[in-house]
Amino acid sequence: TVVLAFGRTALRAVSTALGRPLGMSSRAVLAGQFVLSVYGGYFGGAVGILMLAVWNIGVGLDPATSNPMRVTQVAAVYLAATALFLFASDVLLAPLLLAGMLVGALAGGVAGAYIARRLPARVLRAVVLGTAVTMTVLYFLRG
Repeated sequence: TVVLAFGRTALRAVSTALGRPLGMSSRAVLAGQFVLSVYGGYFGGAVGILMLAVWNIGVGLDPATSNPMRVTQVAAVYLAATALFLFASDVLLAPLLLAGMLVGALAGGVAGAYIARRLPARVLRAVVLGTAVTMTVLYFLRG
């Protein structure tokens, strides 16, 4: 949340102080994406926001610009994890629950992408940051 909120400003300030541009190498961004993909496949909590933060710091992508790429990446991570979990667990014993989760995930993904494409970049950034702050506070309070 802190990186998403202040990362670009902090990066710019440090770059100015050092007199040279800073950022992450393409290898560092790929390594970060790999770690986030493993984390996202196992747990999934806020992985999209973490991706936006890494891309924001790593290559300077704005959340509004990188949102379609984030949706695609998260979908790929979840699809790979789903395939593994389907064959490695007993989740197929509860097909109605599985179908309900699939329908909800698809509806949320389509609705979220539709809304995100129509929001101005500043509003989308505020929504993403507001969600990140809310989740951070809630996770902290829950322990």
